[in-house]
Amino acid sequence: MYVRGLVSMMLAAIFMLPSPLVASQPDRQNGGGPAGQLLRVTNEMWLLLSGVVNQETAENAAARFAKLAKESASLSDKMFDGDARALDVEALDRDAYRIAESYDELSQEFSSLCHARCYGSPQLMRAFLLAMDLGVFSDDERENLNTSTRMLSEQEAEQELARLGKMVTSDTELFELLARVQDASSAMKAAPQLTALAQRTLEGCPAQRLTADNFSRQKRDSLQQVCRQLEPLLWRIRNEIVRIVGLPGYDSEQFDVFSDALDSVYESLSKTHSECFEEVFDASFRTDLDDALHEGPSSNHKD
Repeated sequence: MYVRGLVSMMLAAIFMLPSPLVASQPDRQNGGGPAGQLLRVTNEMWLLLSGVVNQETAENAAARFAKLAKESASLSDKMFDGDARALDVEALDRDAYRIAESYDELSQEFSSLCHARCYGSPQLMRAFLLAMDLGVFSDDERENLNTSTRMLSEQEAEQELARLGKMVTSDTELFELLARVQDASSAMKAAPQLTALAQRTLEGCPAQRLTADNFSRQKRDSLQQVCRQLEPLLWRIRNEIVRIVGLPGYDSEQFDVFSDALDSVYESLSKTHSECFEEVFDASFRTDLDDALHEGPSSNHKD
């Protein structure tokens, strides 16, 4: 749960409760309970990030920030563990607005450092990505951290081109697995195979997303040739995903396990095919999924 979402729920919980109940709570020392602790952690995260001004300070802050992010996520879970009506109303009344204000300031620092790519600190980048994975921050800035700006050496470019070329085999296997899914039963059978394939294809994948800009001009022609091999396969995979989403009952619980596996596949493809992924899985993909889910598979797909 994002902290911003948590704060919104806290405020809603306060306003829905009778005012006498809020007023009747005994005064407690500031910082008591999960709400007060969350405020403290949020303030400490902001103070830590506000001191990051170069690569050295970014690297020094990384370990502490990762620890605070985990603590923030844990506290957020505690805030709404069970029935929201069991919340400490006095703590909410006292801390909700202050958490919201502090989190806004923290988010500004976080966003600014994402755009600065954490001053080139891999440690802080990993800590930021962890915080996103934990739900402490949204994924809006993920691309800024995941996309590398470094020019690959000739040897690195050759290794990446070779890795991409091997994706033809795994993409073909993925397409064949998806093509077998015709109903809930076959989807359940395919789910563990899809998850295993998604994990396997990540082996040897670059830690950061690469684009054509990471390749020298001499290597970009070779990259285009590899992408021309991969893109038709990616289109077939995309079409199969849309077809499956249009199957009767896909939005029911019987497809939940398969949907989780499909999420893993999609995330894996975005990492392993970063140089050509968005050429196929563009904005129209989400539209096609929505159409398939509500009206059945769309026929307007590229072969």
